[in-house]
Amino acid sequence: MKVELSAEQSELKNRIQSKLEEILHFLSLSREERQVQSYRHIEQVYDEMGIAAHSLYLSLNPKPKHLKKTVRLRKMTPGDPQFYQHIRPVQELLNYLNNQQANDEPCDQTLGETFYLNVFTRKWGKSDRYTLIRNEEGWLVRHSSQTEQGGRDAEPILSYVLRYDQVSYPRNLSTIMEDIWYRAAEEGLTREKVQAMLNEVADWITMTEQNYPSHIALENEEKGYFS
Repeated sequence: MKVELSAEQSELKNRIQSKLEEILHFLSLSREERQVQSYRHIEQVYDEMGIAAHSLYLSLNPKPKHLKKTVRLRKMTPGDPQFYQHIRPVQELLNYLNNQQANDEPCDQTLGETFYLNVFTRKWGKSDRYTLIRNEEGWLVRHSSQTEQGGRDAEPILSYVLRYDQVSYPRNLSTIMEDIWYRAAEEGLTREKVQAMLNEVADWITMTEQNYPSHIALENEEKGYFS
């Protein structure tokens, strides 16, 4: 159902739509074509669009809904004057005006679900299983006698248990784990989809572990001699 707007609100909506179309047209140009245009002018268009969108937002009751992901990426609330200085929230605002359910969140389907990372370890010469339970706080990690709650990036526990098993892992593993957590929540991913992502992560860790240059590293007793 559309939002009923006053004459003043409709004028703001039209102004926002016009500025957005101008920005989208600019972004569709080639680099050479953009250089001919005035970047200072397009920055002004962004400002004007943001001011108009913020004014419209403040005038509406109830306030428009925005996706949690958008609020997270903007790192500010819709009430902040700078929130609408970006294409994504403006598009969501216009979508909401045309359909009040447009920005409804998908259902988070996997809270409380159990997932697995099957990772090859040089220490044991075979794959080892790490259990992860996705919850509101992040990932509960279980392995052997270790059970500890990690954040949405699975830290600090996931890297701890991997290091305990002397597993080499990618430096930005925590970033990917956090991305999976948020995608599961914000896109309403199924358990199968989340597990498929974690399978890719497990393959990534395994590849890192298998490519450890052990032929270069000193043997443990040699390390002890020099330590």
